[in-house]
Amino acid sequence: KMIQSADWSHLLRKVKVKAGDFFYVPAGTMHAIGAGIVILETQQSSDTTYRVYDFDRKDDQGNLRELHIQQSIDVLHIPGDQTPENKIQVIKGENADLSTLVNSEFFDVYKWSIHGRQAFEARADYMLVSVLEGQGELIVADNTYPLSKGDHFILPTGIDKWELSGNMEIIASNPVAH
Repeated sequence: KMIQSADWSHLLRKVKVKAGDFFYVPAGTMHAIGAGIVILETQQSSDTTYRVYDFDRKDDQGNLRELHIQQSIDVLHIPGDQTPENKIQVIKGENADLSTLVNSEFFDVYKWSIHGRQAFEARADYMLVSVLEGQGELIVADNTYPLSKGDHFILPTGIDKWELSGNMEIIASNPVAH
């Protein structure tokens, strides 16, 4: 009823965010990103995104963008969990702090704070890696690749061991094998 009447102020809650915050938003949870916020989003692969409200934005022809009200109602979990619990596991090491942010049915997400040289071994078929802050190097076999804030790369199948060196904040994710 609140969706159909566009009663967003009662249906949704605003969460204040700051740089470096992490939120796990499970599938079926209505969410939006406010103005001026930059996110790094890891998600289960899907060809479908349902738009419930679009801030009355218009397309190139001046028409309101298409909404998917009934489809959204069919898949949303309401009420959503008001206090999702992030069970973050942290391993502090000499050259890195390794945090597991999400272990889900579909993907895992990690945050690595590198401050030195740290060796890694493959945990999945491939890994997606983003450098959030700092700079350093990726070392694979005898090859060294420079890294800096804003770089993104894939560690593909077949790369079983690698090292990261430098001072960097990294987010990495991988699919979970089924």
